Amino acid sequence: MLAPLKDRSVLADEAPEAREIRDLRRALRASRLRLRRSALHSTRQIMALNAEVSRLQALSDGQARQIERYASGTVIVDLGRKLSALAEANDRLRDAARRATMLERALGIADAECRRLSAERDALARELFRSRHDGRCDSPTPGDTHGRLSV
Repeated sequence: MLAPLKDRSVLADEAPEAREIRDLRRALRASRLRLRRSALHSTRQIMALNAEVSRLQALSDGQARQIERYASGTVIVDLGRKLSALAEANDRLRDAARRATMLERALGIADAECRRLSAERDALARELFRSRHDGRCDSPTPGDTHGRLSV
C-alpha cells in the first residue's frame, strides 16, 4: 500500500496508467470491503434461517407425534378412561349427597323428638311440683328438690 502524499502537485505529473492503476486498486479495496460485508450479512442470514428450520422441524415432529396418537386411538382411549373415572366419582358423590340428605332428615327427626321429650319432661316436672305444693304432701320426702328434677 502506498503512503499518502503530502504534496498533491506530484499527482498532476502522474502518468494516466499510474492513475488508472491507483483508481483500480481503490475500486478493488472498496469491492473487497463490500464483498466481505455481504459475506458477513449472508452468513448471519444463513444462521438465522438454519435456526428457523430447526425450530420448524421440531414443531413438525411434535405435531406428527400428536397426529400419530390421534390416528392410533390412544387419545380416545385416554379420554374414555378419564370419562369412566369421572363417572365413578360422580356416582360416589351422588351417593354421598343422598346419605347426607337422609342423615339431615334423621337429625331433624331426632331433634324434634328431643324437643318433644324435653317438653314432656318439663310438663311432668311442673305437674310434680304442683302436686307436691298443693297441700297433698306437706312434708318433704328424702331426695325432694322442691319440684326440680335432678338430672
